[in-house]
Amino acid sequence: MARTDSPKDDNSSDSSKKVARAARAGQTAGTPGKEQRELGFPLALAAVIVVGIALVAFARANRDTTSLTPTFGDHWHIAYGIYDCTTDSFLSNLADPQTPNPGIHTHGDGVVHLHPTGSNATGNNAQLSVFLDATRTEINDDSELTFPDRDSLVEGVMCDGEPAVLQLARFAPFTQELDSVLTENVADYRFTEDQEAITIALAPLGADIPPPPQENIDQASAASPFVLGTDGLGDINNLDATTDDTSTVGFDDDGNLVDADGNILIPAEELNAQTDEGEDN
Repeated sequence: MARTDSPKDDNSSDSSKKVARAARAGQTAGTPGKEQRELGFPLALAAVIVVGIALVAFARANRDTTSLTPTFGDHWHIAYGIYDCTTDSFLSNLADPQTPNPGIHTHGDGVVHLHPTGSNATGNNAQLSVFLDATRTEINDDSELTFPDRDSLVEGVMCDGEPAVLQLARFAPFTQELDSVLTENVADYRFTEDQEAITIALAPLGADIPPPPQENIDQASAASPFVLGTDGLGDINNLDATTDDTSTVGFDDDGNLVDADGNILIPAEELNAQTDEGEDN
């Protein structure tokens, strides 16, 4: 006699199937959590790597602007000139409008005075653009030099039958020998040495660019290289001054003998008089 399945058997079979489905469903439901746990670690690791790279980049940028020269405590003097090929002459020196600046400025003497007071004037940030900002002068689109008190110098004018371009010639310290010529990103030029000299020129490519006017070079050379430096002390004859610690004295921009706090020990007039007297002797 053939076996007939009872309802009980059907229910048992259905229950078994439900349990199996539930088990499978449980396994499926547990998978996302497992995947999240498995993905969590590499994502966290990736985040740590990204943060680490950012910190390294920040540290490197900070090092570039503070540890490279010029840096705090440096006091450089760079002769400059602005040459116009259409007149084959230098423009008059930029004036000092007393614009707030981070320590790159001029006194209207044809010299860039560079003694950083902020990180935006140190290392890679010690750029020509900072000096130009202090004199309210600007290079636009790398092709036009604008001034607050005179006509602009603009590329495209003809000199000796060739179009003139805005460029910068650098001359090695003390030698007046041409070191390099920059024809693009002129405003980004970075000052790298005390007593170097630069000429911002409107001239044809390949033209002979002269060094800055001699009086500007002499003015930069006569300035002390460091506010608290003592190199110049030995050049003064019959200096009637004594200090407890000569390492704390030096010359300021006006030629006065000053202490570490900038207080005048001997005015420039007296120093000049003593120097003249020593030369006469």
